[in-house]
Amino acid sequence: MMETLKSATLILLVGLSFVQSYFLSYSSPNFDPLVQDEYVKTDRIGSQAVLEDLLFPDQVVLHVGNLQHTVLYRGTPAYRMVVEGVNQRSLEGFRKMNLSALNINWDDVRNKQQGIEVKFRDGIPINVLQRVMQLKGEMPLENDTITKIWIFTKETKDEVRTVLFTDIPNLVYEVQKSDISGKDIERFVTEVQKPDASGKEVMIPYKTTNGDYYLPLKPVTFAEVRLPFKQFTVDQLKRSFFVDPAITRNLSERDGSEIYTDAKRGLQLKNDQRWMTYSDPVAAATAVDNKEGLQENLLSAVQFVNQHGGWNGVYSLQKVPQRLLPGNQPFIFRQYYGSLPLIDQRMYTLGPMKIIVQKGVVASYERSTIIPDMSSISNKETTIIGGDALDEKLNEYSKKNSVISVFPGYRTVVNDQSMDLIPAWAVELRDGSYEFLE
Repeated sequence: MMETLKSATLILLVGLSFVQSYFLSYSSPNFDPLVQDEYVKTDRIGSQAVLEDLLFPDQVVLHVGNLQHTVLYRGTPAYRMVVEGVNQRSLEGFRKMNLSALNINWDDVRNKQQGIEVKFRDGIPINVLQRVMQLKGEMPLENDTITKIWIFTKETKDEVRTVLFTDIPNLVYEVQKSDISGKDIERFVTEVQKPDASGKEVMIPYKTTNGDYYLPLKPVTFAEVRLPFKQFTVDQLKRSFFVDPAITRNLSERDGSEIYTDAKRGLQLKNDQRWMTYSDPVAAATAVDNKEGLQENLLSAVQFVNQHGGWNGVYSLQKVPQRLLPGNQPFIFRQYYGSLPLIDQRMYTLGPMKIIVQKGVVASYERSTIIPDMSSISNKETTIIGGDALDEKLNEYSKKNSVISVFPGYRTVVNDQSMDLIPAWAVELRDGSYEFLE
């Protein structure tokens, strides 16, 4: 009896095996889709931006004629009027040539003609600049970096010429066709020269020796700001950078910094400096060589910030990679408040973001952990020197011969729960560093 029962059980099991094999072989699987929210994913914190938000000139110089100039700073009504007016006009046909071949007396153009200089401090590649300006027709293959666009009227004031200056000395592009007219430039000049509602003259005259930088002939007014802030917490950063924060390990360094790692990625927090550095060497080393160009890598950098900390303020593309580094491209974004950039001489606490992108993958990311609280700002108007007082300061400056640029910027003073932004004259030196005229 027992043997019969065993045989029957064996036959049943074999039969069920054949049935199961049949269904596995000939039936279509019915997968239950996973809900996306069930995946472990990094937390998105902070504000978002698109690349176009980060592409704007740091200064606009308006040449009035008769040796008169004025400088327009970001965020002012006059600046917006000129930049929007230029961005809406089309530039077409770019003739690459030697600057001397243009046969233009630039001193005469600067001092006698009406014109506009749109200046990008460290330059923007021409195909990236195309995202915010109406650059039409066939674009230059070299993708040179544009540092300045000079639009000026000829002596008759009916004809306008436009020249794009590059970061290569003596190399320019002359625009062959443009719908910017002499009347457009004249309208800009007229609007900027108008007095305010009380009849007070608004336009501040500036002077220059060689066009490298412009200095005001009288004091200039900016806002002095007290800005409360919070900071990213360790938990926020861990959840933002690591797929599974629970498996991260913590190491303490002798200098007081903390390192968090999941054996693939690393996050270093310098708490005394309120600074963080993220690195992903494994991903960068194994990235597929998909021939990412500079613009694609730049878009990857912007998207990475969107996903990991956000912008939390206004930033401008400051530096793009050198031409000799196609595979390992560093980008630096400069922080602004209102009209002026934040200048932190120590390169920590506030100011720049630095991102290194390798084949479309972010290998390194440095930034402040401070989050400005824009809801409770206090500010007051203050003036910084101009005219003879500024000339004297510059003449007394010990590194005067190394100065390549002079501009107003914010000196940052960071307190426990707030920071003060104090407008002052900054100088840029040949080695790329910045100092303030004390």
